[in-house]
Amino acid sequence: MLEKTIDVRAAITARIRDILAEAGGPVRDVPGGLALHELGLSSLMLARLLIENEGVFEVDPFADGDVLLSDVATVDDLVSVYENALAATAQAG
Repeated sequence: MLEKTIDVRAAITARIRDILAEAGGPVRDVPGGLALHELGLSSLMLARLLIENEGVFEVDPFADGDVLLSDVATVDDLVSVYENALAATAQAG
C-alpha cells in the first residue's frame, strides 16, 4: 500500500499565503514562530484555513476536543497540531 507523504508546514503556509493574497493582503514569508493574528488572518480567514486543511489532510485535530483552537497561537502550533493528528491517524489505521 502506497502511503501519501504530506509536508504539513509547506501545505499550511501555502494556504495562509493564498488566503491573505485573495483578501488583498500582502503575500509574505510565514515564519513558524509568528502568531496567527500577526499574519493578518481574521477569524473568518482562520475558519476557512481550518476547513481547507481538513480537506487536504483528511483529519480534523479539533474534532475530539483534546485540542482546542485557543491552544493554537502560532504557525508552529498549527503545524504541530496537524502533524500530531496525522501521526495518530496513521497509528490507528
